[in-house]
Amino acid sequence: MNLSNPTHPQMVLYGFFGTLLVLILICLSSQAVYAETLESNSFIIQFGNFNVTSGEKSSTTYNVTDTVGQTGAGPYGEFGTASYFVGGGFQYIYPIDQFRFTISKTDINLGQLTAQAHNTDTNVLTITAPTAGGYQIYAYEQHPLKLLNGIPTIPDTTCDNNDCDQTTAEIWQNTDVGGFGFNVNGDDTAADFINTNYFRQFANNALSEPMQVIMSNTGYVVNRAATVTYKAGLFGSEPAGTYETSIVFVAVPAY
Repeated sequence: MNLSNPTHPQMVLYGFFGTLLVLILICLSSQAVYAETLESNSFIIQFGNFNVTSGEKSSTTYNVTDTVGQTGAGPYGEFGTASYFVGGGFQYIYPIDQFRFTISKTDINLGQLTAQAHNTDTNVLTITAPTAGGYQIYAYEQHPLKLLNGIPTIPDTTCDNNDCDQTTAEIWQNTDVGGFGFNVNGDDTAADFINTNYFRQFANNALSEPMQVIMSNTGYVVNRAATVTYKAGLFGSEPAGTYETSIVFVAVPAY
């Protein structure tokens, strides 16, 4: 397959009622910003740091970072749930590792789809977030599974009891119920993925549905991993052909 954008991994799926998904990896990060304001005449101090010593120290036999006498170190507020969040103190926010987010594979092949059957494929998301506030991973689809170069679609699943959507996972085991959906199982997964039988729809970007959190943690994490299971089935009236969509994952560190 010729890649229209070589910076994003893509995948090709083949066959009668085959499906094609494109997974796009987006990582959002920020560089450290150092700010200090000192003024006179009754004094204004912003982002000040009153301590005995701090910084990086090294010799031929060691490397060390330290903060001695830090005033008011620690977290204040709760990231994402309060009106503010402050991570105070050099050592508190010092990055020990690099922020990393990987997808085990980007070729998701659901094969030949038939009525009264569900086809699945999986990949693994792995993240390291050496930041004070942890991380969040969001997901969305560009549109439901759509016939390649055509209009017909395989609708997003509503699960066995017509009760799941892009925000809430429910049980989807009945093979008479077609559609397209996903499950996430492993570390730090959203609470509604109770077990591997619980599926959601992907948020549909074509309908301006906001992307949804599928994994998150509020602390320092290393190599947290979860398996994403993609599942599709037919209702029986869909025309033959190759169906495709694009899935986007957005990993955001919280500082």
